[in-house]
Amino acid sequence: MQIYQVERNDFCPCGSGRKYKKCCLPAVEEATRAVGREVGQGLTAHGQEVLATVGFICGLKWGEDIKPLELSRVGRLLKEAWEEEDNASEKAFGDFLENIRNNYIRLLQEKPRLRMTRIPPDILLEIEAHQESEEELKECLAQVVAEMVNDDDFISGCIIDIAYSLHYDSYTDEEMKTLLSGLGMIINKDTREGFIEAIMSVTMEEFDATMEKIKALQDSTSEEDPEFIKKLMEILEDHIAFGDYFYTKLLRGSITAMEAIIKKEIKLNVPFYALARGVYTLKKIPGLFENDWIAECLWEENEAEHFLPAIYQVLEENRASLKDEALAESLEKFIFASQVGVVINNPELIEKLYHLCVYNFLKNPLETAPDTGGVFTSIEDLYQEEKVIRYAEALKARGLEKEADYVLAQFRTYL
Repeated sequence: MQIYQVERNDFCPCGSGRKYKKCCLPAVEEATRAVGREVGQGLTAHGQEVLATVGFICGLKWGEDIKPLELSRVGRLLKEAWEEEDNASEKAFGDFLENIRNNYIRLLQEKPRLRMTRIPPDILLEIEAHQESEEELKECLAQVVAEMVNDDDFISGCIIDIAYSLHYDSYTDEEMKTLLSGLGMIINKDTREGFIEAIMSVTMEEFDATMEKIKALQDSTSEEDPEFIKKLMEILEDHIAFGDYFYTKLLRGSITAMEAIIKKEIKLNVPFYALARGVYTLKKIPGLFENDWIAECLWEENEAEHFLPAIYQVLEENRASLKDEALAESLEKFIFASQVGVVINNPELIEKLYHLCVYNFLKNPLETAPDTGGVFTSIEDLYQEEKVIRYAEALKARGLEKEADYVLAQFRTYL
């Protein structure tokens, strides 16, 4: 299976912004030749496909801090892996594949960059819905594996995980042969099912182990205790794939709250100091919907330190005031999902909330930022030093000195 369809004049998949032919293509071609020299000639169509994929994996620039792979070693180990496969007798070939599968399971469990090579959360939720009997569960698992064999997006994601792992994780010769054999299995549709079964096995084992940890936490700590949430977040952070499943499950229960936010039935009146970086950044860029600024402001420049407490407080105040119990429950799941998303490094929900809050503020600052206390009477006032200083002084008078200093710093940085 070819995981990439990149023409010479396309933008390079490494994200440099340069054309592929002037960026990574020469390195990919050289990597393919170097590995090919070690492997030798006379490859089957499948062998050529594996070689092309290995060349792409080895040649593409996957990050700024990666160390170049020793291509002769990769080629030598790929050749050895193929020779071992060829030498396995027809009678023992099933045992050979089972051995590769078991060794690959160990890699999935041990290598940091393979931690996300797991069954996707939406499929886990589908499996969860079919646990009424053991027979029904077995049928569901078999159907899921059969469907995932033809899921090109999932397969591509697995191969990309292998690429990152090969570049960033440490491998012995035997481990690398297992990794390359696994790559061959996933590229070949005839053996792909065994690869997916290995991922399924690891996912379900981790799922059960994480559930046991959560149950032990529930038995030892009251869910009303702040320590419960702290420890739960630590569990989810340590078990990212389960955290992704948990996050997705919460989102499905949050749809009513999302609709209420979109309709402005739930108002997001966040203080200006929690949005200052975004507001002043947008003064310098062409448009609100150029999304790079969101991650830059929130995470790289750490506006999240001010935005997260503010948005959680606003959402919680909305939840406490709701008379509609179903909506309140949905909003509670929404709040929890946004917190879990940050912990498992899937901050899309928080980023969308931030985007929406900045948009609402710029559209109507007096309505959406009541903390300005009459200092700002128009959007233009946000860019007048005298008004910004008065706002900062008002914050200090309320004991918010850190927030006041932050607003002044953002104003002076961007204007």
